[in-house]
Amino acid sequence: MPGALSSAMSNSGMVPEPIGSLMDDNILDDLQLDLAPRLGTDRSPKTSNPSKLSSQFSDESLRRGVDVTKVLRRFGKLFTHSGGTEEDYQLGQPTHEVSAFITHNWSLNRWKKYLALCCYFHIVPAFVVSLAVHLLLFVLVLADKLPLPPAYVGGRPYYVGCWCMVGGWSAFWLTLFLWADVAAAFGRSGPIIFVDKVCIDQVNIERKVEGILAIPAWLACSGTLVAIFSDELLVKLWTCFELCTFVALGRTDKIRVEPALLSLASFSVSMFVLVTIIWKELLVMGDSSEKELPSALGSELTMTVDILAPLVLCLLMFAVLTYWGRVCHRIHKQVHEVDIRTAACYEEADRAVVLRALQSLSDRRIFHSTASEDQQLDDFAMAELTEKMRSQLENAFVRSLGFSRLPFKYLIASIMPFLGDMLDYLAADLRMQQLMAHEREPPSIADTLRQVAASFAFRFSPVLLGISFFCLGAFVPVILLPSCPHKWTRCLHVMGFVFSLLCWFGVDSSYLLVHSISEQEVVPDWHYVLLAAADVIAVVWLFFLYRPVRRPKCD
Repeated sequence: MPGALSSAMSNSGMVPEPIGSLMDDNILDDLQLDLAPRLGTDRSPKTSNPSKLSSQFSDESLRRGVDVTKVLRRFGKLFTHSGGTEEDYQLGQPTHEVSAFITHNWSLNRWKKYLALCCYFHIVPAFVVSLAVHLLLFVLVLADKLPLPPAYVGGRPYYVGCWCMVGGWSAFWLTLFLWADVAAAFGRSGPIIFVDKVCIDQVNIERKVEGILAIPAWLACSGTLVAIFSDELLVKLWTCFELCTFVALGRTDKIRVEPALLSLASFSVSMFVLVTIIWKELLVMGDSSEKELPSALGSELTMTVDILAPLVLCLLMFAVLTYWGRVCHRIHKQVHEVDIRTAACYEEADRAVVLRALQSLSDRRIFHSTASEDQQLDDFAMAELTEKMRSQLENAFVRSLGFSRLPFKYLIASIMPFLGDMLDYLAADLRMQQLMAHEREPPSIADTLRQVAASFAFRFSPVLLGISFFCLGAFVPVILLPSCPHKWTRCLHVMGFVFSLLCWFGVDSSYLLVHSISEQEVVPDWHYVLLAAADVIAVVWLFFLYRPVRRPKCD
């Protein structure tokens, strides 16, 4: 990031001045990271004197953070460009510690950064608000307070709508995108974070240098390091330094990787799923003799869309998952190739600063003195440090992405419409039971509870089975295909798509199978046993994919 910070001045008409060019040779010679008091060791004879590059702020006025609501409001307008102003600096505030240190590259698109940070900071309130809206609309439908269009499903009259699905989906994504703006409007504050453009003075050159040199101090007082992954995250010098410093501080388990791709992909897939389900709901509207939409559009067009929509959805998901699998493979490759000695930087003087900083964090010196008292790089010590950093960074990425490489929050966000649709049909089932209870002798409390439990099981099981089938289909493009030989790529992609397509059509088959069971007048007990066994297998499979990753032992 500091490399981008130095280039920010070029956006305002000033000549870019990288870190090394802002400091004279004497300062560069004296740069050492004073972490010995913190670590309880004395690795350098120079650590007795406070130095410019330190885990302690040389000036307490440099210790600043910014409210996350100020960063994410107006759709992340702050990330439009890297050029900072005095007004941007005034958005920050003095603080003792920051909740999260944001490491990113300014070359990454503003919207991708905004979506990634929203999915990190706003995902919990988005789920809570969405759940509340789902349940509220569910209760209103049951209480007959919302209009429902008539439809025929399975030959039976139903009054089913899309209230829960549309309302819950809209509440989730609106909360995710607008939580910062709403919080700012009501004067609510959020976590204090570090963002280079705001927390480091971009106007005063001297304070800018001091702020850049205080980056290890910010890392030391940060609760979490949030890395917005892009292709340049593990290639640029300063982002590599920030990650390696956090690892060297023994904070590997506090690194969180937010992929810039998955947030946008989740939104796109969930919207397509929403439109597809609404289309299917429109097809069943009307009485038993004539459906409104098919009669208006024509049976041929309706059938064509009904066939192509699921196929296009499968193609879209396979393309996104395949691309994400290649990104994960690239992450794995970049982690194994990360090297401070070859990372891209604006000035070689920047690399000298970084190497001296890492020296005091490592167990061995990466510089040694010669007869002429010039410091030279100790290749063996640096190679040992690099290997340690690579292994720890790989553990950090595995912990963030999980074994399946599809974080659970993105999976739930993608299938949000299915959850809402389940509640809509569950409400329709319960309303049908209410209407039937008025036409005959009221059932006992035990019978009522049994009917409610059966309705819930028949609606929840297809969703659970559908999620497990989806994850099974996603396993191929995300895990298997990226590691296959390149010369077999085309053939394996076709085979992988066919397998994923079969798995995802298994989602629809599970809905049809459970629906056929629920349509029986008297459901045999062994059908319930079979359904319960399928649910248990699905839960075990999902737990295998999303089991907690144990914290690795530090070297």
